[in-house]
Amino acid sequence: MDVPTGLIQGRGRRRFLRIAAIVLAVMLLSGLVSHYLRENIAISTPGWRGLSALAGLVYADGEANLWAWASGLLLAGIALCLATVGFAARNERDLGAPYFVLAAVAVELSADEIAQLHEKLARFDLDSRFTFAWLTVGVPLAVVACLLLLWIARKIDRLLRRRLIVAGAIYLLGAVGFEAIGGIAVGGRLDELSRASLTYHALVGMEEGLEVTGALIALGAVLSALVVERMETGILLRTRFGRAGEHPLKSAPATQ
Repeated sequence: MDVPTGLIQGRGRRRFLRIAAIVLAVMLLSGLVSHYLRENIAISTPGWRGLSALAGLVYADGEANLWAWASGLLLAGIALCLATVGFAARNERDLGAPYFVLAAVAVELSADEIAQLHEKLARFDLDSRFTFAWLTVGVPLAVVACLLLLWIARKIDRLLRRRLIVAGAIYLLGAVGFEAIGGIAVGGRLDELSRASLTYHALVGMEEGLEVTGALIALGAVLSALVVERMETGILLRTRFGRAGEHPLKSAPATQ
């Protein structure tokens, strides 16, 4: 007899996402505060070295630190869950390819968070003077990519598609919108002095906060599309929107 369990459902999923949101919020806030203080108080101030170490570890606008790792891990988790939905959908004789494409995009975003790949676009700068150089090429590429992904997303579950669109819009508002505003605030300059203001730190907080909010919404949406059941033969993973709500293996008649 099959015994359904709520391994990735309801209360447990919400608890996990809540804990992740709290941890990321604490990291983001502590990084912003410590970096702002480090840049605006004298080096001789007691505790400056500790602030500097904390800022280097979790400041959201830094590189190769814990914040970049956590953001990349979150996006990698989305990729893994999307791929799982794709395999489950394929086993239910539905299309799995759109989910695999979305998973590949999440992998690329994860790599970008960790390795700052988008900064490489600055070499193709179109002589921008008012914001960060990479945006002059990155924004058109982002628009094309979004249109392509919207076309691909037509083939996935309607409710999941709507949630992912909302999540993507929030993510892009931070990653592109507030990134551009932050670049305008510092005139596109990359030096530490121009990035020491309270305004710039507030914009970084909005940018990164929106990015992780969008990512968490996307992760919650994909997790809600999965159903895990414990069976006599092991663990069964299926989609919430599977045809007739049944998995082929589960609906197959038993043999003597």
